[in-house]
Amino acid sequence: MAGFWVHGVAALGERARARLAADRPGWRFTDGPPPPDARYQVLVAGRPDDALLTASPALRTLVVPFAGVPAETAARLADRPGIAVRTLHHTAGPTAELALGLVLAAARALVPADRAMRDGDWTPRFVPPEPTMLLGGHVATVVGYGQVGRRVARGLAALDMTVNAVRARAREVAGDGVAVVHPLRQLPDLLRRSRVVVLAVPLSAATRGLIGAAELALLPDPAVLVNVARAAVVDESALYHRLRAGGLAAGLDVWWSEASGDGPRTGVVASRFPFHELPNVVLSPHRGGGFSLPEVRRARLAALTRLLDELSVH
Repeated sequence: MAGFWVHGVAALGERARARLAADRPGWRFTDGPPPPDARYQVLVAGRPDDALLTASPALRTLVVPFAGVPAETAARLADRPGIAVRTLHHTAGPTAELALGLVLAAARALVPADRAMRDGDWTPRFVPPEPTMLLGGHVATVVGYGQVGRRVARGLAALDMTVNAVRARAREVAGDGVAVVHPLRQLPDLLRRSRVVVLAVPLSAATRGLIGAAELALLPDPAVLVNVARAAVVDESALYHRLRAGGLAAGLDVWWSEASGDGPRTGVVASRFPFHELPNVVLSPHRGGGFSLPEVRRARLAALTRLLDELSVH
């Protein structure tokens, strides 16, 4: 569709906006409060207020410029079925890379070994920290099979793991050549067989607290749990006490309390439990998509460009 009006691309930067406009003659790209004559078909905003959502009667697509839809945005859209929601998965690759790094670090106890070596202690070579496990030949389950989950599955398969995936919308078991995809109701059975579990599922009413004490108790010993989704997918207390009991290692990139970009960056306690005291946890400060601002903007521009091309065709 020629002549799109796209509003709200400030997050991409002025150069990106100029490039979008140069590559699409006849299109209009605007920012800021909606103008009186607003007729934009596409709105780029993660947390749009009611004014942005109602100003244009032509609005058909909301593009959230990151992965996942904030709860307040979903609530505002609940009574606006005519607005389709799309998200930009420009951080999917980096997040999947970090997830795989956390799997390896947790499974092979890399952090305790690193700390020991810094003190001249070679004990981890002869007495591996517990739990330590090899990955090849074992079963892994990826919970959430979107852009991140698919990449993680390919990486785990390359490590000679048998990969299962769980997808909320799946109604029956199906394979895609990399993983066997299961409906959510089969998660308990999969956990019983999984040495590695990677959480990459969006946070929703259905996934909040998805992994609690009962689910953690199903995991074999040893096992690895990696969370690059949202902290609230896992019960905070249950995970801490399961890790303290031993037999489980974890790699966590998301937390129940996190520093914000416009707030203090030190002295922010990530949990009400002392996960930092546990040797079997790899801690990461929610940096799955964390890279330099220019790279972020380039990735967002590339993702938005692909999405706009897709929308214009339809």
